[in-house]
Amino acid sequence: MASGSDVTVSGGTTMVGVNSGDVIDADDFNNMRTNVNTLLGTAADVSLGSFTASNTYGWGQGGAGVNAASQGGLIRADNATGGFKRLQDDIQAMCAFLGVSVRSGVGTDVADGGTISATTWSNSQLNIQDCWNARFSPASRTNTTADSETYTSQWNTSLTAEATFTWANEGLCRAYFNGGGRIGFSASRAGGSSTTQNTNWTDTLSAMGSAFLLHNTGVGSSGTNAGIGFYELTTSYQTIWTKFGSGSYSSNFFKMEMKVNSTSNPTVVTAKATFSDPHAEGSGALGPDGIAGTGDEAFGNDFIDGTMTLNGRTGTPDASGSGFSFTAPTVSVGSISGT
Repeated sequence: MASGSDVTVSGGTTMVGVNSGDVIDADDFNNMRTNVNTLLGTAADVSLGSFTASNTYGWGQGGAGVNAASQGGLIRADNATGGFKRLQDDIQAMCAFLGVSVRSGVGTDVADGGTISATTWSNSQLNIQDCWNARFSPASRTNTTADSETYTSQWNTSLTAEATFTWANEGLCRAYFNGGGRIGFSASRAGGSSTTQNTNWTDTLSAMGSAFLLHNTGVGSSGTNAGIGFYELTTSYQTIWTKFGSGSYSSNFFKMEMKVNSTSNPTVVTAKATFSDPHAEGSGALGPDGIAGTGDEAFGNDFIDGTMTLNGRTGTPDASGSGFSFTAPTVSVGSISGT
């Protein structure tokens, strides 16, 4: 039995490091295999509403590529049961997906008749620990605009729209976020009158970039993060991201809210975008006619025109090089309405 130091995995199974000369038993192999199987297996079925990292795992990749070893059996190089090379293959794929450095010996497949060194065995355990710690952070994502809507009428109060992000089942939904997937909005304003009001909306939305929901938080290029992620969603809307205007237009804002269809069987995330313009021109700021505080704008009736665009965005984990596959949601952005 292994006699080295414990290698712990939060939410997983403790592994025991080896020293040269140790006799390895089935449990030593199976503890490694269990952690790999848990990470590659079905997403944990936890209720939404709060996030606990140690309870959240599972990429939905079918589990480990090797069966558990049997007591009294042999650890073979390439075998369906207790095959160390097959375990190495899984670890290498996990490292490739996450961009984790493969430790010494782990990247060299053991061959029939070969010797598994204590360094290779222990580094395999450490690489499993590395991957568990980084499991929500893929090396890269494919960011896509999946659907869009535009609004071309003049407006001066607020605009809203809803979008749905739908998976075929909750396992695909959970696995997507467990693997570092994200969903959200980007928005823009273009064309129309050459006014400071229009320009500020153009600049504000450009500075925000894409606002995304991750497993445990929001993210964007600029704005206010509410610190709520997928696992904290409920069936009521919660604010995920807010981006305010600047200067005289600092009361204007874009807001992204989200909710889920079920906290026990989530398959649909609904997102709401709000463009809010409470700014009133009567304070002396330039109105759409370029004149400060006169005419209609003296009564707070300033306007935004041009084309407002709302994009439903996904950031799907890039599994190239690992053999993994994550299912992006089907995205549908509803019509933009308001006054």
